[in-house]
Amino acid sequence: MSQMTDFKISLQEAKKLHLSWRARALIFIFGAPTIFLFAVLGKLDLVWPSIVSLGMISIAVWVKWTLRRYAWFWITIAVIAIFHLSLIVFVPWPAAWVPAVLMTVISTADFLLILWVLVAIERIVRHPSRQ
Repeated sequence: MSQMTDFKISLQEAKKLHLSWRARALIFIFGAPTIFLFAVLGKLDLVWPSIVSLGMISIAVWVKWTLRRYAWFWITIAVIAIFHLSLIVFVPWPAAWVPAVLMTVISTADFLLILWVLVAIERIVRHPSRQ
């Protein structure tokens, strides 16, 4: 199977996702302190990038949850999270309103890139001779 086929299969799994009330509660439980932290620090312009990044990483983990027993999976997620954190901290984000369409495009591209990285690394780890 090619990497593109693996990616398409993962994408189909993502399309089938439905957030239960528990998942929504977890999002709120982790999101509310993030907003409060940035409000206390006076960095409200970092709230949306942080929440979108956390959400896209969380959805990618949910889609690839079958890989949770592998250390490489969590290492990859940690590297992706560190990369997102550095982008959030070092990129100047607008404090003004950003159109929802633009946020949707950016978050979708972010999710697809995270998913593609996970599929690529999964393919390398599972089939190191077929690179």
